[in-house]
Amino acid sequence: MLKIFRPCDFHVHLREGQVLKHVLKENNKNFQKILVMPNLAKPITNEKILSKYRALVLKNNRNTEILFTIYLNQDCKISDLKNMIKNNLFFAAKLYPLHATTNSSSGVKDIKKMSKYFEFLEKNKIPLCLHGEHIHKDDDPYERERRFLEYELSWLVKNFKNLKITLEHITTKDSVDFVKLNNNIAASITTHHLLENTNTFLGDYLKPELFCKPIIKSKKHQKSLLSAALSGNSKFFFGSDSAPHLKKYKFTESCCAGVYSTKYSVSNILELFYSSKKTNNLNKFLTINGCKHYNLKFDNKLISYVRQKDFKFQKYSKFKNDSLINYNHFKNHWIIN
Repeated sequence: MLKIFRPCDFHVHLREGQVLKHVLKENNKNFQKILVMPNLAKPITNEKILSKYRALVLKNNRNTEILFTIYLNQDCKISDLKNMIKNNLFFAAKLYPLHATTNSSSGVKDIKKMSKYFEFLEKNKIPLCLHGEHIHKDDDPYERERRFLEYELSWLVKNFKNLKITLEHITTKDSVDFVKLNNNIAASITTHHLLENTNTFLGDYLKPELFCKPIIKSKKHQKSLLSAALSGNSKFFFGSDSAPHLKKYKFTESCCAGVYSTKYSVSNILELFYSSKKTNNLNKFLTINGCKHYNLKFDNKLISYVRQKDFKFQKYSKFKNDSLINYNHFKNHWIIN
């Protein structure tokens, strides 16, 4: 048995419509807080869109604190951002490089042209969450994260020293090292980037359900992520980047990027720390570190989880005439006692 605080997930895609209701229900079962991403089909760039989305999410929410984000690009108006902050409508700003991932066609081509927004966030103590990839038509997808550190993030931390930054879903040793060396930066790490590598993703045969952005990296990088997460280092915390897509959009010639991990993410993290004999750092990775980075209070009531061996996992969750694909890594399963 393990007793831990109710976990937080600081990177979640709820999507919209009927999928949102299904995904939010799974999140309600597992998390005390979730940080919700704004890259909808029509990105959340202003108060009108955000208010409508907030109403839909909160109507269907049960017992989870929802932290909303705004989609930061040049369509955002400073006056609108000021008003949303005044009314406490969003918690953090999310920046996507142009064409970096799902629904990023409204993303930012050159972050150096976003200085007025970074100054605004810094002044108002609003966290900036980054999809950390340098996107160029000739770049190797496996090098995009490293290049982002070199070309974009180095410039950002040099010019906005008091801006609180989250480098989201990191996948490389380069990012681990960068985060450790720089103030005001922390990083979220996903379940699948901790547990998978290029060999498990495409070594024997390609697994479309593991295709994501940033792409899963080699075992060398995986080991660095594991070391950072298992150590309890306060700069690293859990953010699943759980991203639901219907089966028909994953098992197709143009596979969508995203791993839907919510259903078993807590169980997978518990089994990882248990098998690594690092359960004393579970609360740090799953709850404390993220809340500390974001200056949030958290519920410290302990919840008991018990381990079930050879559990029969549900790979597909039926949804209308299709299915969502649930990610799971281990044979054993942890459930709330």
